[in-house]
Amino acid sequence: MCAALALAPNAASGAAAHTLTPLDEALARAFPGARIQPLALALSAADVKAVEQRARARCETRLVTAYVAWHGDTLAGAAYTDRRVVRTREALFMTTIAPDTTVARIDVLAFFEPPDYRPSERWLARFKGAGANVPPLAGASLTSRAVSESARLALAWHALLLVPELAKNRAAGDHP
Repeated sequence: MCAALALAPNAASGAAAHTLTPLDEALARAFPGARIQPLALALSAADVKAVEQRARARCETRLVTAYVAWHGDTLAGAAYTDRRVVRTREALFMTTIAPDTTVARIDVLAFFEPPDYRPSERWLARFKGAGANVPPLAGASLTSRAVSESARLALAWHALLLVPELAKNRAAGDHP
């Protein structure tokens, strides 16, 4: 994936066409010029329980990929995807976490519900700067609830899984 981001074609150069996925494009928008390192995080049963308690949402997966972004050896942030059923069809959201551990942005990578149910960019921007206490949206629409849960899960994965993993790697002398 890093190569695809670095080798995005320039129409003027006549370079061979490269096909970027919606995830590649969203990561490039979230972390311009950064090196992206996908990191698989396996959740134990205890991890799932801790994530669900912190996120106040159900964690359906035992394997999470953190897309960790670096500018040199400085952490630029991390992004997480979450696939969930909104009403009757699936949606895929990407939540980007800033180095200060707040939500930097939320992108809709796929949305198979009717277009009227799709969250607007303006509404998604309301999550920017939200920290660990993104509130559950009682009585909210199914889409609002799905986005809110995705954001809270990403924040929990980040705090409970990625931050300790990065600290462990630094202590072991592993550099990004």
